[in-house]
Amino acid sequence: MDKSEEEARMDAAGLSQEEKELRKKEKKKGLSREQQERLAAYELERKKAREERVNTLATKLVDKLSVWTETDKGPDVTRAFEEKIRLEVENLKMESFGLEILHAIGATYTSKATSFIKSQKFLGISGFFSRLKDKGTLAKETWTTISTAIDAQMTMEEMAKLEEKGGEDWTDEKKAEYEKKVTGKILAAAWRGSKFEIQSVLRDVCDQVLGDKRIKLEKRLERAHALVIAGNIYSKAERDPEEEGDYMAFEQLMAEAMSKKGKDEKKKRKEKSKHEHHHHEEETTA
Repeated sequence: MDKSEEEARMDAAGLSQEEKELRKKEKKKGLSREQQERLAAYELERKKAREERVNTLATKLVDKLSVWTETDKGPDVTRAFEEKIRLEVENLKMESFGLEILHAIGATYTSKATSFIKSQKFLGISGFFSRLKDKGTLAKETWTTISTAIDAQMTMEEMAKLEEKGGEDWTDEKKAEYEKKVTGKILAAAWRGSKFEIQSVLRDVCDQVLGDKRIKLEKRLERAHALVIAGNIYSKAERDPEEEGDYMAFEQLMAEAMSKKGKDEKKKRKEKSKHEHHHHEEETTA
């Protein structure tokens, strides 16, 4: 598990720093000294690899933004910068899950940049609220990632039980239907995990690009404005109907699996609400 994801899960559970350290120690208690050393070495290696990745992406992002920040930022330059971003969108949107990736990048860029700009306008006061919002968003993303993985696991277990039971109801059509559903939910879980990692890394990249105290504040504000421009374009990325094709099959499978889940949950909530309302009426008339 990526260290950032483990931290996020503990944050979502509302654990203090002391409780986090205690949880980590308890986790390692059942391991031998050799296993603990290997785990520590592995965690350190993962941490270094992640830091290198963040540093590399931060350098590339500064270079990308400099097309706008290191100029007079006039209308012509702004249009050229926007066109460069749109070209990136055109290239990536046709990849499998390309739109989802673009929207995830756009949401992170826009959120981080606008928070930074607002924190300067209000002399840092809104920075506290922005951090609270970031924490709430992270907790929500963590729960969505975990619940999607659990949903996929439960569907696989359900299919395994039906397969084992067999019988007349377990037809080839029913089996094919479940195989399709399981594939869609596994894809959904894989995508949620990938999105969580992408946005987790990008948050650190944006923090580094906007929070580098060696760079003048005015320049970092210009970077933030360039991020908003790029983020808005990424977020609005879409495909024309004629651009949809067979290569989007995985996305379609995932969408179908998740929409069915959404319908089931909506139906359950409706039934629960109806039952609670009926129960309340009985209590009132009693």
